[in-house]
Amino acid sequence: MGDEDRRKRAAEQEARALRALESIRNGGDLGTETLDLSNEYSDGLRTRVAAWFRGARRRKD
Repeated sequence: MGDEDRRKRAAEQEARALRALESIRNGGDLGTETLDLSNEYSDGLRTRVAAWFRGARRRKD
């Protein structure tokens, strides 16, 4: 992943976090918003780790 992709992903994560904060300020459920953010982060992390393992296995072969 290049620098541009990292910056794009960081900007998307920041925008999502700001939307969650705005929702909470407007009466949204704190637990639901934080759980959604956490799930999005862990899903993305799992995807990146899986891709790394697939790449490492290909290099080994």
